[in-house]
Amino acid sequence: MKIAHLIPQFYPYFGGAEVCIHNVCESLVRAGHQPIVITTTPPPKVKAPFKYDTIHLSKWTGGLFRRAPFLGKIYLRNRLAALQKKYGFDLWQVTMGYPAGIYSVDFFKKNKIPCILRCCGDDIQKYPQINYGCRLDPAIDALAMEKYPKFDGLVALTPSVKKEYLELGIDENKIRIIPNGVDVERFAASKNGSVKEKVFSELGMKNTDKLILTVGRYHPKKGYELIPAIAAELKKKGFKFTWVVAGKAAGLINTKFPEARSLGIVTMEKFAGLQSDFFSLPSQGLVDLYCAANIFVLPTLIETFGMVLVEAMAAGLPIVTTEAPGVTDVISNGVNGLKVPVGDTEAMAEAIANIFNDRELRSTLSSTALKEAENKYDWKSVTARYLEFYEDVLSSYKNGDLK
Repeated sequence: MKIAHLIPQFYPYFGGAEVCIHNVCESLVRAGHQPIVITTTPPPKVKAPFKYDTIHLSKWTGGLFRRAPFLGKIYLRNRLAALQKKYGFDLWQVTMGYPAGIYSVDFFKKNKIPCILRCCGDDIQKYPQINYGCRLDPAIDALAMEKYPKFDGLVALTPSVKKEYLELGIDENKIRIIPNGVDVERFAASKNGSVKEKVFSELGMKNTDKLILTVGRYHPKKGYELIPAIAAELKKKGFKFTWVVAGKAAGLINTKFPEARSLGIVTMEKFAGLQSDFFSLPSQGLVDLYCAANIFVLPTLIETFGMVLVEAMAAGLPIVTTEAPGVTDVISNGVNGLKVPVGDTEAMAEAIANIFNDRELRSTLSSTALKEAENKYDWKSVTARYLEFYEDVLSSYKNGDLK
């Protein structure tokens, strides 16, 4: 099967969406298929040794959509037509509804090319409190309501995303829930004493110290500005710990909260994303950091899925997070993690304290999380679900169910 993956941003820039498409494409190649990633990200100086090919459109494409949508649509239509003619793709998957999905779907429908949309963030969700979501713009929301339903299939990372699709009037039969995944074997290989000793040494920690970990880029929706208050509550309770926040622009916590360092908060950016000399995702340094930690904490306000939660599960970490949209579909309170109300710093500190104090609770949460990662989120299983969806859409086309 020849599958085109259209995604605005890709290597060397990586977030949850890019990590997913990379791993799905690698798995598709191993299964004998021919995926090609098509992106507007400029070609990197160092070519990545991926098993699949990457085609780079003009880096100005996104700007055209925003400043001159008509010209952007013409350019994209012509490029997609040329690529379809050259490669003869059986199916296109578009990641990000706006602008890529909105401005490509008419081309697919006109030429009767099977197409799937995978929304994965502010292209589908809205959170007015922090001005999050491009659909807060009435014009974009109207386009989403008009264009998203035209796709032959839509991938929802969680039931929360499925609900958003349904509210746009999309036929439920078109929607398939497929989560992000994780390479469980990579995490298992790093779960040993030497890795923990190495990480603790780099952080200047003693073996008896506690390492709290938070992973992800600095963004208002992540709730990182609540971390100093949570850390202060833990200090009041007498706990000694180092709280590592690893992600792009994590250092903004230190800028906004000068007291962060004295509260045991350490920010790191070197573990985030793809290392220039290492082409597995996430980076080995980040995998090691997960496997050395004692607990994973995510004080988020809203998530589409929360890939970092699944990575923490693969590392067998007890998790403390919030009852935020997206998170509720991944973490079951008291089963594979603990959840507290969004924004409640005292409740989050109490939940962390409960895990530190209760060995049996730690063990239960850890073992359940690891089993779920192995059974539900391994990339082989996730890719199999994508393949099944592709085949169902293609079958519907052949049977005349889709037009």
